[in-house]
Amino acid sequence: MRRRSRSVECAHDGPRTLRPEARARINTAYRTCAFLGGSAGSWLGVRAHSAFGWNGVCGLVVLLAGLAPLRHVLRSREAAAAADARVPAPAGNDGVSAGR
Repeated sequence: MRRRSRSVECAHDGPRTLRPEARARINTAYRTCAFLGGSAGSWLGVRAHSAFGWNGVCGLVVLLAGLAPLRHVLRSREAAAAADARVPAPAGNDGVSAGR
């Protein structure tokens, strides 16, 4: 009997829990992106290994692992700035917006 970890199972359950009427489309997009990501990772890993050996592969892993949280932080800042731009400035004592 083959055992899988619960985290692996949960990672693949995500598309099935969203919008039942669009489940097939969401699952197709998810599986396609997962396949393309795996293919790109394999291609980059081979290129890094052939150019720099295992140190290159490890460097690539560190680089990509660092880019993910960096992208998250930058997008969070953009979203916060966009939300701040939508919030009207508080009115002053005379009832006129302070942002004029």
